[in-house]
Amino acid sequence: MNWINAFEIICYIIVAIFLFDVIKKKAWNEVYMFISAAIAGFSLELLAVRLTDIYHYSKLYYIMIGVEPYQFPFFGGLMWGAVAVCAYRLAKKFKLSPIMTALLSGFFVVSMDLLLDVAAIRLSGGFWAWDGRPINLVIDHHTFMSVIWVNFLGYMFETPSIIYYSQKYWRRNEKSIIKNVIAAIIIGLMSVVTVGVLSFISLKLNDVTDEWFSFIAFVVLWLYIFIRLIREIVLRRKEVKIKLDDAALTIFWFALYLYCLVGLVRLGILSAKPLYTALCALLSLGTVLLTLINFGTDDEDFVKELQDE
Repeated sequence: MNWINAFEIICYIIVAIFLFDVIKKKAWNEVYMFISAAIAGFSLELLAVRLTDIYHYSKLYYIMIGVEPYQFPFFGGLMWGAVAVCAYRLAKKFKLSPIMTALLSGFFVVSMDLLLDVAAIRLSGGFWAWDGRPINLVIDHHTFMSVIWVNFLGYMFETPSIIYYSQKYWRRNEKSIIKNVIAAIIIGLMSVVTVGVLSFISLKLNDVTDEWFSFIAFVVLWLYIFIRLIREIVLRRKEVKIKLDDAALTIFWFALYLYCLVGLVRLGILSAKPLYTALCALLSLGTVLLTLINFGTDDEDFVKELQDE
């Protein structure tokens, strides 16, 4: 089995575990968020490969949608749904404002992607390929080891927009399932428009700045959120309780990071980039540890507070 199909199977498994957990807990708001994020994920990927013409996916996936060469792996949309909710589960532990919770959710997604994308474009001939971009380990304002910066910046648009719009809607405390499903679809489409507009602006600004815009915007935003995260952990260190009370969340992030680390080791990238290795260790261990940490805040109470505001 190649690396692409192995990852595909892993993703189907962890999404299934996640969905079983959500249904078992009757966390219906998370179901609606999953729907929104999955719709956004499918739509944005299909639009991106069709309209931007800057990358295309491998043909090795078991299940794909779209017409070649604009095909897209089916599990990708499902993973966008699951990763958005799992990132939100981490972010809401800190009980921050809706906008900061949304940004922190995006931070968790894109931080994992700093590992995944570097490995993905190399394993089994590449999960996808950036057209006209050489594969190397150079880090500059054009690429992060051959992954363009606007790719990472786009993730900081997508997940936060879904989380933010969802939180705003949940405050309505709507009981109708039909209305909630419709709202979830609308939120997904709103996120597509938001990401589309912001990505279009970013690409235009990249054109006039020789790609400096996306590089600076991403690094500044990522560092700001990272500093806020560390600050919150330090300030609330006395409240920390470590307990495996969300096994699905721990499995989800552990599986993703483990795959990334094994792939990066196999490619020899970690041995070639010591500073990157340190970053990978920090992000993987830190994220998995956060799945085990609580700050004395009951998640259901927090969601109720959001609904009642």
